[in-house]
Amino acid sequence: MPQKDPPKAAVVTGRGPFHILLRWGAGLVLACGILVSLAGILGVWMPVSLFTRHLNLAPAVVAVYGNLRTGRAVLKGGYQLDWNSRVKVFPLPHLATGFTLAGDDTRVDGIVQTGVRGIAVQDGNGRAGPGLTQLVPGAWACDMTARLRDVGMRWGWRRVTATGEIDTPAGRCEKTQREIAMPPLILRLRSLGEDGVVTLTGAQSAELAQLRVSRARTLSILLHPAAAEVFPQLPRGGPIRLTLPF
Repeated sequence: MPQKDPPKAAVVTGRGPFHILLRWGAGLVLACGILVSLAGILGVWMPVSLFTRHLNLAPAVVAVYGNLRTGRAVLKGGYQLDWNSRVKVFPLPHLATGFTLAGDDTRVDGIVQTGVRGIAVQDGNGRAGPGLTQLVPGAWACDMTARLRDVGMRWGWRRVTATGEIDTPAGRCEKTQREIAMPPLILRLRSLGEDGVVTLTGAQSAELAQLRVSRARTLSILLHPAAAEVFPQLPRGGPIRLTLPF
């Protein structure tokens, strides 16, 4: 006796709940994605004053204008920081913010990226003049201009990376009636394993100090004996090693 195929209604009924849950789940994920995207877009367009009105800004900040997408911070000494942000989706969703720090003796351009891969400062290039020291309370006043070439640092989920170079010519620095002569100095940034390393060298490429930042939130400092000859305030002898958590 030939067998009959089961009614179509019975087949649909057996698989219906699964498809309904699948569609509900897909709809929920889509709705959440839309809400997150809208929240991000709204956050980028909100006036930056909404974020800063309850914050204690640094004394060097005179005023802030615009929003997180595009704006300007006016700083003491005639300096200003301009930024312009864009949302990018490749290779992973992130916010790319181009910035320019400018003044009479300064022009530094770069990009800040924030996203699921971490936060990074990239493509830092330009010159930083001696007037910037007035923006840092307690800093020595120096007469040299630092030059930045392809400076970058990334704080990722698993590792810290660093690249680029900063150099200053010979000059003088003073503070509270103390004055020291500075030789030409070079800061080299590089990656070593999962850590970011900054090396300070002086005349004739002699290494003065090394700073190592790890993803485990530790800062390792190595001071060579030659560092005390350039910076008299440092203790003599050595080498001196310090490890500081942060």
